[in-house]
Amino acid sequence: MNARPEGWEEFRNLAGSEQSARIEGLARVALRDWDLQGSDVELVKYRENAVFAVTANDGERFALRVHRPRYRSDDQIRSEVAWMVALADVGVRTPDLIRTRDGGVLTVAGADGVPEPRQCDLFRWVPGVQLGRLEDGVHGEASEVADTYRVLGRLAATVHEHGAGWKRPERFDRPAWDAQALVGDEPAFGRFWELSCLQADQLPVLLEARDRVDERLAAFGQTADRYGLLHGDFLPENVLMGEDGPRLIDFDDCGDGWYAFELATALFPLVVQGQAAAPRRAFVEGYRELREFPDWNLEILPTMLMARSLSYLGWPVGRPEMEEAQEMGPLLGTIVTSIAERYLAGKPIGLED
Repeated sequence: MNARPEGWEEFRNLAGSEQSARIEGLARVALRDWDLQGSDVELVKYRENAVFAVTANDGERFALRVHRPRYRSDDQIRSEVAWMVALADVGVRTPDLIRTRDGGVLTVAGADGVPEPRQCDLFRWVPGVQLGRLEDGVHGEASEVADTYRVLGRLAATVHEHGAGWKRPERFDRPAWDAQALVGDEPAFGRFWELSCLQADQLPVLLEARDRVDERLAAFGQTADRYGLLHGDFLPENVLMGEDGPRLIDFDDCGDGWYAFELATALFPLVVQGQAAAPRRAFVEGYRELREFPDWNLEILPTMLMARSLSYLGWPVGRPEMEEAQEMGPLLGTIVTSIAERYLAGKPIGLED
């Protein structure tokens, strides 16, 4: 790993509110490249990236994304936007990119108190209501949640079908959600086995689950009928319901992966809530209205959920500066260990009827 820049340790030890305040200062610098200096800026989310609601002097609203440093390359961000634009052309409602005054997809800005420059991009504000949050689960009565997941299934099928047939532009570059990224030696989010809050009896269970997942993913393979371009973060918080239907946001983790992995990601909050079976059926029914979803995708689904769970457990390890990540560690350890114990024993893990 590259050495941390000067000032990193000092920034890391700040309270989350002070970190986000400094990043807000950087956001205000970045807005000059869209001639939006002087706009009202309000923090929406500070997790992987920092997202700010920007209200211009004429009342128009935007979302400014300040990227986590060194998480994505410029080409990867441009590739993300290229797919979003292509999806919008076939009717998938995605955020509208606002180019800089020089016609660029992104700008790079720095500010005092932030250890290194950050990539920034701007989108038109997307109205709508979040279906839920990873931390809080999915809102609504059981029948409403099932209806929602049927809509999500159709949306996922449309996204996957487009990705499978789309001619990728030159220099298209996105990270993959393969076995290496999920349970390899250098997972995309972080090495979960280095999470300091894990108990001595939890780690052996988690490592055994990791080995089992790796074996089963290798046997499952990556043929085109099961593996392709995904949204990669199909959580309820990334689908906004508006009067004109669902809008899909936050393509920051889009890339190649297993189609069943998309479903596992969508279901993870419901597995934690203990109410995933009916939404799982509804998602698959909706998906199959538009695209094949063979039964072997359902057979591998527990392994995909286990892989997704282990990746989330590594998230705090890769983000030591984030208060939220560190606060989530003990709870994630308990949840994922429980899933792993049932997975290894061949018992239901919350997806089953």
